[in-house]
Amino acid sequence: MTATSSPPPLDPAVRAHLADSYPRNHNYRILRGRLVPSWRLFRRYRRIRALYPAPLTSLVDLSSNKGYFCLHAAQRLGCSRVLGIDVSQHDVLASQAAREHLGQTDVRLEQNTPNEFAAAIESYGGPFQTALLINVYHYLFFGSRMDPRHFDSHAEIFRALRTVCDGTLIFSNCTSLKQLPKHLQAIAQTQGRAGEYTQEQILVAAAPFFDVEPHGQLGRRPLWRLTARASSVPSD
Repeated sequence: MTATSSPPPLDPAVRAHLADSYPRNHNYRILRGRLVPSWRLFRRYRRIRALYPAPLTSLVDLSSNKGYFCLHAAQRLGCSRVLGIDVSQHDVLASQAAREHLGQTDVRLEQNTPNEFAAAIESYGGPFQTALLINVYHYLFFGSRMDPRHFDSHAEIFRALRTVCDGTLIFSNCTSLKQLPKHLQAIAQTQGRAGEYTQEQILVAAAPFFDVEPHGQLGRRPLWRLTARASSVPSD
């Protein structure tokens, strides 16, 4: 971590956004230079943290939201190469403000989509030892209200993820259509892809690129640790 002698104060509006905004399971406060997660975030974090490799040498969060996992990895776990991407400009700006306030200028937080990020992975210094893919997989497959771009198949997603991650991918996402919000179910029907979104098809697509190890549930979603297969490095 690169510390500054007098970090800038945190704007009250940013502080309020980090502490109390949707999604609630990403809320945290900063007290005397320390990250203090909400109880909901803490419960999620401790399950995810247990799956990190040791030592944690590099981390990318593919849906970084308010930046807690990235900032904590650098501040508390000594991870020297940390990147977070998210499509929400508001969340990215808030997490960047938190980064500056904490003096963690070596943490990179940017507005981007996993699609574009994977395509330009070398410019980001990738691949990364560890990647987080938490509650965002369905947007990669169907697109979102913020960004309608999406991959055309599960296989394309996992090929891109293997480009991004050459070690441990921590995955917790909706793996059946009925778990998704109604507007995404409607998008799935419009795209004619509703029958493609099943856990079985996701696992089949992951298998050429990762070995999948189940670790129970994270809330109502499966929690998996995926280990990159050395023989599956995507070719140009």
